[in-house]
Amino acid sequence: MNKMSRIPKFPSATKENKPTFTNGRNTTRTLGIGLSDADKKSLILNHTKPMRNTASATVPAPRLKRSATAPSSATVPNKTAKVEKKTTTVAPRIAPYDYKARFNDLVEKHKAMKSELNDLRDKHLEVSDEYEKVKETVEGSITERDTLKDKLLNTLKDLRQKSSEYESLKLDYEIQKRENEELHNKSKLLDDVTKSLKLKIMEFDKLKTDFDDLTRRHKSLNEETEALRVLTDHLKKISVEYDKLQLDYKDAVSTITKNKTDSEALQNILATMYRDQRVLRNTVQDLKGNIRVYCRVRPPLESEASKPLYNLNVLDACSIEVEKIELLNSARKGKSQHSFTFDGIFTPHSSQEDVFAEVSPMVQSALDGYNVCIFAYGQTGSGKTYTMEGGCGVEQYGIIPRAINMIFTCMEDLKRMGWELTIKASFLEIYNEIIYDLLNSSKEQESHDIKMVNSKGTDLYVSNLKEEEVKSSHDFIRLLIFAQRNRQTAATLNNERSSRSHSVAQIKIAAINEKRKEKFTSNLNLVDLAGSESGKTTQRMDETKHINRSLSELSKVILSLQTNQSHIPYRNSKLTHLLMPSLGGNSKTLMLVNVNQFDESFNETLNSLRFATKVNSCRTVKAKKNLTMVDSL
Repeated sequence: MNKMSRIPKFPSATKENKPTFTNGRNTTRTLGIGLSDADKKSLILNHTKPMRNTASATVPAPRLKRSATAPSSATVPNKTAKVEKKTTTVAPRIAPYDYKARFNDLVEKHKAMKSELNDLRDKHLEVSDEYEKVKETVEGSITERDTLKDKLLNTLKDLRQKSSEYESLKLDYEIQKRENEELHNKSKLLDDVTKSLKLKIMEFDKLKTDFDDLTRRHKSLNEETEALRVLTDHLKKISVEYDKLQLDYKDAVSTITKNKTDSEALQNILATMYRDQRVLRNTVQDLKGNIRVYCRVRPPLESEASKPLYNLNVLDACSIEVEKIELLNSARKGKSQHSFTFDGIFTPHSSQEDVFAEVSPMVQSALDGYNVCIFAYGQTGSGKTYTMEGGCGVEQYGIIPRAINMIFTCMEDLKRMGWELTIKASFLEIYNEIIYDLLNSSKEQESHDIKMVNSKGTDLYVSNLKEEEVKSSHDFIRLLIFAQRNRQTAATLNNERSSRSHSVAQIKIAAINEKRKEKFTSNLNLVDLAGSESGKTTQRMDETKHINRSLSELSKVILSLQTNQSHIPYRNSKLTHLLMPSLGGNSKTLMLVNVNQFDESFNETLNSLRFATKVNSCRTVKAKKNLTMVDSL
């Protein structure tokens, strides 16, 4: 604003240097410019008439100093110095009667003043340009201030939303804590009942031992009855005691029978509660849909803090909105904001435990006898492998190690209800449309084909695939690490160690209950899909071509399912062929679409979210439990 106050005003004639008749200056200096030659001659003749009655008739008109109309020394310092130098010299005197010379002198002075006026105008233009530049700078600062204000308001809105989510999670935690306390109290009550039954059994054993001893004594007394008649009274007493023991024995037998009945009733109640809980849990999942889709946003790493981000807003627990920053203040036509809705959204602040809390009901369905498939989808560097496998440490465990931990934890509860479980694991990858066994480290492997389990064509299996029985979660983690070392990886533009193949971890659960004459077999498939990015070498280009082709075929299958086509092209790719039971068969499916927030990946993120929306709109048949009776085998 100070620059604007310093802009010099256009020089204007003041009262002192304005040519008028009152200050004694000659008017021919200004009037002679716009006159014709005849008018100039007439004007000179009129002014050359002598004034007879005045003493100053022969005195020439005094010459005005040039500095009277010249600009100030601050604007034209060089010209002012020259004028001051001229005033020190004596100009040649013009005769009073030589009006032509005087007129020419006035014309020269006029030209000098006109030149100075043009210089001042140029200076005024320069100052005006500088003023416009300063004005544009001020307007840019105002625009930047408004932008920062909008960002601050958006940040405040997100903070309020996070606060409401925190309160909701806190309330859910309190409810879950209360339910856990109730279950703990019930467990204590069941332990007390069990201890009481054990005490009753010990008393029964003691009474039985006493009874056997008395029986032996009674037999001995009966044999000695004839020889010991004198002891009849004593034998009568023993007979009375025997009758009493018989009554006590009957009471003990009835008590034990009642306790056994109560124990069987409690076992039946527990089994009924477990069966009802399982039915309700799977009914809720059926209402939510057999194909469920969640979105997870990967937070930037410390080394990626300088990368520009696009605008991503979490509208609620199931909806997000993405927008490219360069379109915020743009006048381009078209929709710049894109909103998507899924079954759940995991923000950059969500932990591995938060993600598995939503996925765990699907793992529980596998323990209930249903086929389950969980797969991660997204571009290279979006965090798919971290979501599925995780990192070092228990807190960084992904879905795969957490799922196996949950399975072995639930096995203990199932064993108490009479179930015997067997867990088998296998790992494979699809690299360049070829299936490889990750548990087989040899370079030359047998061919692996996808085949049907039965003529119905609902379940599939991979031939010549090695299966390992696991007794604990540590055994499974050891196999997982071995499979990770054999998987194809490479450095890409978006990721230092990128997975260049589709990885599938298959967990087969076989359970049998001899008491209830029931058994089931279920499959849990955990899939980590490869991301796409252009490679630099011939090998990378070949990998990228196969990856993009398999993901493109997956999109075609989803589109065919969405439009209810009569033919679904599952067999066009090994990936879609392997996922056929999960996408359109007897299976419950959960998809995790992973995205990052980098501005350079905005288009790929948009494509991933649109594909996930198509998957979420698919409707498959209701999954059936793989339960059979033992007698029917």
